Amino acid sequence: MLNPIDTPNLSDAVYDILRRLIISGDFEPGQRLHLTELETSLNVSRTPLKTALKRLELEGMVTIHARRGTFIAETSASKLEENYKIRSSFELYVALCLFKYLSPEDYAFFDAIRQQMNDLVEACEGNWQGIVHPYVDLDRQFHERLVAVGGPPRMLDMFKQLNVHVQMVSIIPHYGTRDFQAMHFEHEQIFASIMDRSPERLNATLLNHLESARFRALHYAQESA
Repeated sequence: MLNPIDTPNLSDAVYDILRRLIISGDFEPGQRLHLTELETSLNVSRTPLKTALKRLELEGMVTIHARRGTFIAETSASKLEENYKIRSSFELYVALCLFKYLSPEDYAFFDAIRQQMNDLVEACEGNWQGIVHPYVDLDRQFHERLVAVGGPPRMLDMFKQLNVHVQMVSIIPHYGTRDFQAMHFEHEQIFASIMDRSPERLNATLLNHLESARFRALHYAQESA
């Protein structure tokens, strides 16, 4: 008996590629996406491309205007502040019950993220802007794992739709050395509280990090506006 051929879903593959490019900053906020060029570059037809873009639109990463085209979503200070506050409510809830659900694999994952962040910082030799995109992507993976482990599945979907890390990509080039140093120190404190298995400390370090990140992001979002 023949087994079905396991072929990847094209729209999922296109979605993954485009989402990664948006998060990494390869596309700028407000940039128009030319579908014909994307079809050629990705070697796909219009149907899986449009399906992927619809998913990205639902997540707030792109905006699709009839007869005008598809554009990378832009960030406003008010939207960013709102998303940070919603994000904080998710993560601070998760912090209070996280340790009931953490597995050895989760601890290993968090330790690996911590080590990769430290490796980036040590290698950058003070050139923080040179590690922005890989550092932000590690930050995204870390926070999404927190929500995935400690919250219900729908919370993770909603968390991803906030797109705070995508919004950071357009703002973080304005950060200075002290901003990056503070951000990395905050992450170190969060990782330490996870390894200590202390819900109270995790809640406190997460609150400090999320509020500090919100103030930094708002400052530069308003300045650039």
